[in-house]
Amino acid sequence: MTIRESRPRPATSLEVAQRAGVSRSTVSNILNGNDARFSPETRERVRAAATELEYRPSPAGRSLVSGRSETIVVLLPNTTFNSNIQDAADEMMSGMSALGGNVVLRFASRTVDETIEAVLALRPLALVDMGVLSDDERAFVEMRGTITVPSRQNATGALPSDGGIGAIQARALLDGGRRELWFAALQDARVDPYGATRFQALRQFCVDEGLPPIQRVAVPLTTQGGTAAVKKMLTSGEPVGVACYNDDVAMAVLAGCRVLTVEVPTALSLVGVDHTPAGRLGSPPLTTIDTDLRGLIHHLADDLRARLGAPPLSDARLPTGFTLVRGGTT
Repeated sequence: MTIRESRPRPATSLEVAQRAGVSRSTVSNILNGNDARFSPETRERVRAAATELEYRPSPAGRSLVSGRSETIVVLLPNTTFNSNIQDAADEMMSGMSALGGNVVLRFASRTVDETIEAVLALRPLALVDMGVLSDDERAFVEMRGTITVPSRQNATGALPSDGGIGAIQARALLDGGRRELWFAALQDARVDPYGATRFQALRQFCVDEGLPPIQRVAVPLTTQGGTAAVKKMLTSGEPVGVACYNDDVAMAVLAGCRVLTVEVPTALSLVGVDHTPAGRLGSPPLTTIDTDLRGLIHHLADDLRARLGAPPLSDARLPTGFTLVRGGTT
C-alpha cells in the first residue's frame, strides 16, 4: 500500500452535504456556528455526516461565514526592544497554541488611527494590546467585533502612570544618601511610548519627596552617546543617580563611565529596567528592575483564553509586579 493510498484526501463540504442530504451552504453555516435557523434534526444530520467523514471546516471557510479570521494580533509599540521581547512572544505563542489561533506580532503605526485601521483590516479574532492603545481605544476595537485584552482596567486605580517603576528606581538611587537625580531617556529614531510617563512619574516623585527637580538626558545606544551623557550629568560635580529608561540605556551610560574612568556607584549610580541578560554581564552588573514580562504575557494569554471560553492554563498566575534586582551600580 502506498502512502497516498493509506492517507486519503480530506473530505469536502460537498461530500458532507451529499451524505446529509442538504446544501453546501447549510453545512457551512451549521459547522461554523450559524445554526439557529435550522431544525435540530438537520443540525444533527450534518454533524453526524461530518463526524463519519472526518470532515474539518477550513479556516478560510470559517472566516467567510463569521467575518472574522482566526488571527490573534499582539500589538507592540514601535520602539527599541531588548531580548526579553522574544521570551514574551514565546510565552504568548505557548498560551495560544492550544486554541489553534494564528498569532501575529504587529508593531504600531505612526498614529493610533493608522494602527487601529491596520489591525481591523486583518479582521482578527482577538487583539492583545501591549501598551499601545488607551482604554477608550481598546473599547472602540472591541465594539467592532474583535475581542481585546487586557479586558479589565487596573482595579487599584492608584498606581502612578508608570506603574511605580520610577519610584523604585529613585529610592534605590537615594539609599546611600542624597544625589542629583537624572532620567536617562532613550534616543532612537523609533517612537518612545514609555519615556514621557517614566519621566513624569520621576518628576512627581521629586515633588512628593521635596527633592530638587529631576533632569533629563537623551542617550543614544552607543559608547559615544553614553560618554556624552555622562559628561553632561557630571557637570555640577555632585554625586549623580541615574534612572535609566531600560537596561540598554544603562549599559550605554556604564560604557561612558568606563571611558571617562568615573567611579560607579560612588560618583554615579544607575538603575536600569528589564533585568536583561546583557545587564547582568556589565562591569559592575546592573542594578535593575525585573518587570516580570513573561508573567504579564502569561496573564494576558489567560485573560484571552477566558474570553474565548477556553480553560485557564494549568500553571496560570498573576504577574508579580516590579522587583528591584540589586547589582553593583547602586
